Amino acid sequence: MKKNINKEVLCVLRKKLTNQIEVDYILIEKPLAKIIDNFSVLCDNPNSTLQQVINYIKVTTELNKLTANYRYCDDLKGSYQAFSANNQNTITEIIDREKFMLLKQKNNPEEYDINEAIADYKKELKEKYILWSNAFSINKTYRQCHEDKSILTFSHCIDGWSNPVYQLTTNFSVEIKTNFGYGRSSYFYTKLKYKNIEITPFSEWIDYEFANFFEIIRYTKSHLLLNEKWFEAMDFSKDACNLSMTDEVKFVEKYVIDECERMVSGLEDIFNKEQFSFKNREKEELKKVDKKGHILVEFRGEKISGALDFISKILEFEKIATIKSFINRIEECNKRIQPILIDESKIIKVKISNLTEEKNALLPLYDKVIEDYNDYNKKRVELQKQMIDCGQLNVEQIDLVKLENEFNKKYPDFKEFQENYKKIIETFKILKVEIQNLTTVNDKILSCNEKIKRHFALKFPY
Repeated sequence: MKKNINKEVLCVLRKKLTNQIEVDYILIEKPLAKIIDNFSVLCDNPNSTLQQVINYIKVTTELNKLTANYRYCDDLKGSYQAFSANNQNTITEIIDREKFMLLKQKNNPEEYDINEAIADYKKELKEKYILWSNAFSINKTYRQCHEDKSILTFSHCIDGWSNPVYQLTTNFSVEIKTNFGYGRSSYFYTKLKYKNIEITPFSEWIDYEFANFFEIIRYTKSHLLLNEKWFEAMDFSKDACNLSMTDEVKFVEKYVIDECERMVSGLEDIFNKEQFSFKNREKEELKKVDKKGHILVEFRGEKISGALDFISKILEFEKIATIKSFINRIEECNKRIQPILIDESKIIKVKISNLTEEKNALLPLYDKVIEDYNDYNKKRVELQKQMIDCGQLNVEQIDLVKLENEFNKKYPDFKEFQENYKKIIETFKILKVEIQNLTTVNDKILSCNEKIKRHFALKFPY
């Protein structure tokens, strides 16, 4: 069933008579299925003409039901998915396209294959009408779900921003946050709220190599942009809601205490690890990463100091859970990492200073070879002009090999200069990149240290 979500069925959350929540499916009825099947057979027939396609559209008035604007995403993570359908306009479109193809055949009969073009166009029409029919059918099923009072929420593939909130019980609500059909800006989130407190996935700060505080607090669980992941979203909401009603202690333990513990114990582990396995936001697989040297210290600093941002979110649970120990452990990690950050910054500054001295010492030689290289280029241009003037080169098509051979004869010292030039340029470039990289790392380490200092300065202002 999961693989058929939003294609053959809608995945729904349904409230049972016992007040418990269950995941269910609603069949997407396709009233125009037979008509679309016949249209597809006609388009697939290699002997059918575009006029026959037009006749089918004209006589099959049921197809006019497809005329509408649809916020339908065939691909949740695609772009520009919404579309307008107009059955009668298609007739004009087919007539115009056939005229265009006949004109191309007339102007280029040797190379243009009109039969192939017509076959491709019929395939395009078939796919378009199937898409229209799917959008039409799912919209009808959305309306059925809205009318069924036992259905709390249902899957969809509507493009654009949507975040309906469903109050499933007095204490529990779920918000399905979607933004389908907007390419890299697309997202699919489930956000749970218990006793008006948003449930935050604290462990994701550790689970992902690159995580953002302001993104993590937007949801309780993020989902891959796949229709089948609607089951994951519904099942996750169902389990949390039912547990909140049957056992508040276990609910708080699973969705609050365990999340805090995973994050904090992960922070503590970071001190001892150099090899990490991170989740991937694009695929359901782990990514193994080795970190060493300054990069490892930077990573430790960013994760540990960044966890300070979550303290305010953790404090929201103090009325329903004992959370003070987690805050203490986060602060202890920061106290422990701070002297490491300071020492690492000192080491990096010495390296930057040494590399800068080396770069500055090389700078006069670097400037000299750049100047000499430009002089050689001027000589090459002059030689080319001379060879053109005396008929050795064709101005319309310069023989570069001949020009280069003549240049090397006239300036035999250029080859040795060129090798030296490449070495100096490459060395200078490497020094510059190393300085830039170390400066970036040092800036981040200093930023982590400043964040820690600010936190404790605010906590202990005197």
